[in-house]
Amino acid sequence: MVHISIEGMDGVGKTTTCKLLAEKLNFQFIEKPLHYLFDGEDSIENYQRIARDVNNNPNRDFTSMFYGVGSIYMYEKFQNSNIVTDRHLASNYAWSGVETNQDVFDILVKKLGSPKLTVILYAPCDVIINRLRARDKNDKDIERVKNSEKIYRKMKDFCEKYHFPYLVIDTSNLNVEQVVDKILENIR
Repeated sequence: MVHISIEGMDGVGKTTTCKLLAEKLNFQFIEKPLHYLFDGEDSIENYQRIARDVNNNPNRDFTSMFYGVGSIYMYEKFQNSNIVTDRHLASNYAWSGVETNQDVFDILVKKLGSPKLTVILYAPCDVIINRLRARDKNDKDIERVKNSEKIYRKMKDFCEKYHFPYLVIDTSNLNVEQVVDKILENIR
């Protein structure tokens, strides 16, 4: 299995990048792996309902373990496939990592290892907000973007702490093809 993880804030272009990169590499695109368990192949409603409840839970041990189980399940389900994922451990850490649950991430990295490459798609806060507003002027993620610099720092810190090969790409002035070309150049 070869795994490339695409990380970043909502609105930065993760899903679009994942899909095009997977297509160009002839890899499978994986988004929200637990939906395969909760909903099957063609649906995502149960997963989305459960994830909302998980995300609203203030216990970061719980949230980090929930998304960690998703990563473990993904590696089991797709063990014979090359995959591109929309988020993985760096995002889990950025949103759920706190001083008291480092052991959760130690175990996840020990069990799963690192992707071949973690790509952190970056854009400044104002760029992300404009993209989200263009998508939906009332997008609930607009408020979360105000913490984007802190979230990006935690993603990079995670990759450095666990020695994950990673690349940061500023998507502010790039289209998806240019972003994917930069990733492919790095892989080669």
